[in-house]
Amino acid sequence: MYLLSYGTRPELIKLFPLINKMEEEEIPHATLFTGQHQDLISEFKDLVSTPTFELDEVMAPNQSINTLLSKIINKSDSIINKKDYRLVVQGDAASTYAIALSAFNNKKEVIHLEAGLRTNNLNSPFPEEGYRKMISQIANIHLCPTEKAMENLNLEGINLNVHLVGNTIVDSHRLILNNGKVSSNIEELVDNTNEFFLCTLHRRENREYFIDMWNELNEIAEYKKIIYITHPSVQNSREYLSKKIEILKPINYQDMIYLIDKSKGVISDSGGIQEEVVCMKKKILICRNNTERPETVDSGYGRIVGKKIKENIHFLETNTIDSNNENPYGENVTSKILKVLESLNGV
Repeated sequence: MYLLSYGTRPELIKLFPLINKMEEEEIPHATLFTGQHQDLISEFKDLVSTPTFELDEVMAPNQSINTLLSKIINKSDSIINKKDYRLVVQGDAASTYAIALSAFNNKKEVIHLEAGLRTNNLNSPFPEEGYRKMISQIANIHLCPTEKAMENLNLEGINLNVHLVGNTIVDSHRLILNNGKVSSNIEELVDNTNEFFLCTLHRRENREYFIDMWNELNEIAEYKKIIYITHPSVQNSREYLSKKIEILKPINYQDMIYLIDKSKGVISDSGGIQEEVVCMKKKILICRNNTERPETVDSGYGRIVGKKIKENIHFLETNTIDSNNENPYGENVTSKILKVLESLNGV
């Protein structure tokens, strides 16, 4: 029986198509919400069932990462041992690592979805690069989104039970566009705006540069509309951003997908958005010095710009991509995952 674990929005975005497919095909499974992003359950209530198990009192103001990890490990221990679970974890969040380690310590099988992403720089992104490398050492099955991810694992000597399945973001994106509900205020904003760039910035390693980056956005806003989505971890953006920039509080995933789809292009340091823009054939300025998703750059949809936004903004304004190009992140990924699991151990 599978136990699928998630605690943050990026994890659930990638996992909900798999959870729904398991329910549809009546594959025995349970779900565990580790509790970091408390609004997740209400945000996704129309897209995925309520979790079987939920950890309480995991988050606290100003707590350290180690405190968070220890809480998740300690509180999940009894749940993981309720049955002979096969743990499915996604990505590289703190909760992903904590649950993988807890499962390993309890001699449970660990199945890592989105395995093999690497920047080969432990400080960028931090701590995610470290988490995903450590998970790869204790996982039993590695489900890779791209051939490059498989190559990364092979270079680390990991070549047993490594499978190319694609990235479930392609299924998430399709389900959201077909079934997601867009907020009326977001629809109205788009209807009253001609062309716009969509921007969101939040990465820990960029925080010392945010003011410089916001100043560059202010200059661009003199001649181009920008919609800026704030992030809960970055509290002071409104103090520095121009009044010409449309600043929104954090929005739900359905609204974010809608805005990406309607935008002229995206400016962001997010990891997941680098995949989503490809699904919607949009371009992105990647405000980082490296990326664990080189496929977005190689396919022509992304450019790594660090904090030099203004001098690269023309990249978003030119359309030089063949719309018939295949999505490097695959298609029908959820079905491929179940076929792999069935071939290995029987679903």
